Amino acid sequence: MNEYNYIIVGSGIAGLYTSLLAREHGTVLILTKGSIDECNTKYAQGGIAAAIGQGDSAELHFRDTMAAGAGLCDPEAVRLLVEEAPDRITDLVNFGVPFDTLNGEVALTREAAHSVPRILHAGGDATGEHIEVTLSRMARLAKVTILEHFLATEIIVEDGVAKGVRALDCSSGSFEEFGSKSVILATGGGGGLFKFTTNPEIATGDGIALAYRAGAEITDMEFFQFHPTALRLPGVTRCLISEAVRGEGGILRNEEGRQFMFDYSPDGDLAPRDIVARGILSEMRKTGSDRVFLDVTHLPSRKISARFPHIYRFCLDHGLNITKSLIPVSPAAHYMMGGVKTNVWGETNIAGLFAAGEAACTGVHGANRLASNSLLEVVVFAKRILERTGKASRPSKRARRRREQDYVSLSDREATGAVPALSLPAFQSLMWDKVGIVRSGEELEKAASILASWQETLKKPSDRPSYELSDMILVGRLMAEAALIREESRGAHFRTDFPEPLPAWQRHIVFRKTD
Repeated sequence: MNEYNYIIVGSGIAGLYTSLLAREHGTVLILTKGSIDECNTKYAQGGIAAAIGQGDSAELHFRDTMAAGAGLCDPEAVRLLVEEAPDRITDLVNFGVPFDTLNGEVALTREAAHSVPRILHAGGDATGEHIEVTLSRMARLAKVTILEHFLATEIIVEDGVAKGVRALDCSSGSFEEFGSKSVILATGGGGGLFKFTTNPEIATGDGIALAYRAGAEITDMEFFQFHPTALRLPGVTRCLISEAVRGEGGILRNEEGRQFMFDYSPDGDLAPRDIVARGILSEMRKTGSDRVFLDVTHLPSRKISARFPHIYRFCLDHGLNITKSLIPVSPAAHYMMGGVKTNVWGETNIAGLFAAGEAACTGVHGANRLASNSLLEVVVFAKRILERTGKASRPSKRARRRREQDYVSLSDREATGAVPALSLPAFQSLMWDKVGIVRSGEELEKAASILASWQETLKKPSDRPSYELSDMILVGRLMAEAALIREESRGAHFRTDFPEPLPAWQRHIVFRKTD
C-alpha cells in the first residue's frame, strides 16, 4: 500500500487549497475521478464574502449568516467563519488570486440577504474559475502527487480509525489502496442528482456516500439550495446567471413583463434564494411557462459587459445580447447545505477522517446558505483541519454535537406502487419532481419507496458510471428520508403539507449507518 501523510479526495478549491496547506506537514496525495481541471468550483460566479469594507464588520456578517440559516446555524462555526475571513482572503491574495480592484482597492459588491457590499470577485463573474486555476497551477508546481481519473470507492476503516482509501483506476479498471494518517473528503456537492442543475456532471455526492458507508454521520440532507436564475435556452447548458446580476439592479419579470417578486417578499428581487426560487416557480405555474425573465436592459451596457463578462459572452455566443434582450431563466439545483457532519476542526466521528467544502456540514449554512459564504467556508475550515492535524495531539474521535439532534438510519422500505425502470434520467427526474423545490409528504413517500427499490436491485458497481449511480441513489435516499422526517418548512426545505416553521423542529436530523 502506498503511504501518504494526507490523502485528499477531490480537486476543487477545497481539495487544492487543503493540499497546498498540507504539503507543509508531509506528503500529500490528491485523488480525483476526472481531471484536475474538472470541478464544481470553476463554475462559481458569485464570489467570496468577507467583512473587509468600510462600514462592514464581522458582527454584521455574523448576523446576516445566522438570519439566512433560519435557526439552524452553529453560532460557534459562524463566528469562526466571519472572524477568520480577512486572513483567509489575504492567503488567497498571497497565492496569487487576482481579485478585482477599483481605484487601487478590492472591489466589493452586494448580493441578496447581505446587509452591505462584502463580496469579492475575480474576473467579474469568473471568481471560482480564477481561484481554481490559480490553486491548480500551484498544486502542480508543489510537491503534491495528483492521480487523475482515480475514483475513491471505499474509506478503509480499522478499529474506528480511517487508515486510507481504496480507489478505482478508471483508465485500467484496476483497484489500488492508499494508506494515510489523515483522509480528507473534498468531493463537492450533488447537483447532478437533479434533472436541472447549475453543477457539472461530476457533482454526484460521492464523498457523502463514501462517508456514510464507512460509518460517518451525515446531517442536514433535507436542505438543498436551488438557485433561482439559471439560463433557460433550448439545447443550451444551464449556465448560472449570478445573483450579483440582481444585486446590480437586475429585475425579475414574468411572461407578462410584470415585476413580481414584491408579491412574495418585501425584499423583492433581493430576497433570499429559497423565496426567489419558489416565487419564480409560482409565476411559471400561473402563466403556464417554463421560464421567467431577468431584465438588465435598463442598466448601462458597458457596466453589464464589464461586470459580468462570462455571462455576457456565453449568452452572446448563443444569440442573446443581454444588454438589449431579457434573459430567460428558471431555477436549478445548486448547492448542498448538508453533508458529512464535522466539528469546527473538520473532524468527523471517525478518527482520521475529515471533510471540507460542500461535502462537509460544518454548521455554517444551517437551513439556507448565505450567498458567497461557500468559498469562504472552504478556506476557513480547510485551514483549521491543517491546524488540527499539524499538532502533536491526536484528533478527537467524535465530532462535537450542536443543538438537538435526531439520530436515524436508512430503513428497509417496501415499494408502494409501480417502480419505473432505473436509469440516470429516470433518477434525476424523480429527484427533481418529488424531492425538489416544493415538496409534500405524499410525493416524498413515493420517492423514498422507489429509491429504496432501486437500491435493492442495483448490481455491484464495476466502473465509474455504475459507482456514481450507486452513490447518487444512496445520497438521494438520504435527502428524501430527511425531507420526509422534517414535518415543517424551514429555509430551503419547503413542504406544502407543513408550510410553516415549527419551534419543535429547530434541531438536526443525523443519519448514521447501523450494522
